[in-house]
Amino acid sequence: MSVRPTRLPVVFQASTARPPYGRLRRLIPLGATVARLWLNWRVLRLKRRIFGLERTAEATHRFHVASAEAIVRRAVRQQGLIIKTCQFMGSRADILMDEYVRTLSLVHDRVPPRPWEDMRPLIEEELAGTVEALFADFDKTPIAAASLAQVYRATLHDGTRVAVKVQYPGIDRIVKWDLEIIDLLTKIWARLETVIDFRPIAQEMQRNAPDEVNFVHEGRASEELARILADRDDVVIPKIHWHLSTRRVLTMDYLDGIKITDIPALEAAGVRSAEVAHTLIDLFNTMILKHGMFHADPHPGNLFVIPAAERGGKAKIGLVDFGLTKRIPDEFRQQMVVLTSAIIAQQSDLISNTMTDMGFRTREESEETYTALGEAFLGDVIRSGRAYADQALMADINQRLGKVLRANPLVDVPGDVILIARVMGLLSGLGRSLDSETDLLAALMPYLDPDAEAVS
Repeated sequence: MSVRPTRLPVVFQASTARPPYGRLRRLIPLGATVARLWLNWRVLRLKRRIFGLERTAEATHRFHVASAEAIVRRAVRQQGLIIKTCQFMGSRADILMDEYVRTLSLVHDRVPPRPWEDMRPLIEEELAGTVEALFADFDKTPIAAASLAQVYRATLHDGTRVAVKVQYPGIDRIVKWDLEIIDLLTKIWARLETVIDFRPIAQEMQRNAPDEVNFVHEGRASEELARILADRDDVVIPKIHWHLSTRRVLTMDYLDGIKITDIPALEAAGVRSAEVAHTLIDLFNTMILKHGMFHADPHPGNLFVIPAAERGGKAKIGLVDFGLTKRIPDEFRQQMVVLTSAIIAQQSDLISNTMTDMGFRTREESEETYTALGEAFLGDVIRSGRAYADQALMADINQRLGKVLRANPLVDVPGDVILIARVMGLLSGLGRSLDSETDLLAALMPYLDPDAEAVS
């Protein structure tokens, strides 16, 4: 695992490394921030109606810049699952305005780190020894700090360079409180806004959060994906060193790579970003549609590019952080293949029947609603001829889908689909950042024919 350290921007420097501890101490400031931003947005919307979009353009820009900075400040102070929410939003360069993408993407791996005196006792307690005895060398300055843990660079006694991921003290309680808070806020939101319902996302977080704070689960998941992808020469997954790993400490090989969104560094290394985007799409097609097991958190902090030894050779993608890894039942995987084929072929009856079989439910059974969902899920992007959904396309999709769902709301969404949609959204945002040129239809076709071989 590798991250190139950067200077923390001003929005981070005023923040404390230790988050508020306690349910109310986490709820009150977060709720106040969300309420203030929502009220300010309602006021701005009223001004835009009265004075018009052109006359309020500068005020709109200032609002979004200030809002993005307020969200990041609050997330960095809160840490925990609130950081993960920002990581997701900051990766959506396809649908969010630049004011948000530039600011929210800062939390991928540059959260203010906890001090060494907080982390050392946990390492030594978990591994039953002193840092000096366990490692030949251990850099006390973390190379990455994220939502649930921070990562250190170290060397084993046999000379192996490793990354040591250490869970924050007390993070399990913080995750529990954050889940309760997110559940409460999404329920309040559902009463205020009717178009987008975040409650299914909160429910999926409830299901997955326990695995994310269990590093044994993460290590086993990384090994299983490494086995599944062993026949590919374009992906690297770090080896786990189990004698130095526990539920709260995970030691793995160190990957010396370039952050996937660091375009200048990719260019300097002779790597075309469009080729990286193509490999990434094919890699996730393999995981989801062929094997039914996938890395469900592909934000830029978890993806690295390892340039070829010789200029012009094939670069590899390094995957890290397997806390959010999903295995779907084979029947569901096959239904995903059928649904994807039906969306491409615009077979409304098959789309409707398959989505019903998968567990989608709307207030009134309607082929029109399921077809609209299928188009929003995949069809519109494929038929647009673009490699990703840009902001204009997403605005059009949301407008049309919102009209359909207001008339016939969704009442149940399969949790597995929520994670797959999240992955697709993150990949779409990365596609925009990498200037992807991938033909999405051509990329999907090998995985829709069971007799065809995927081409990397």
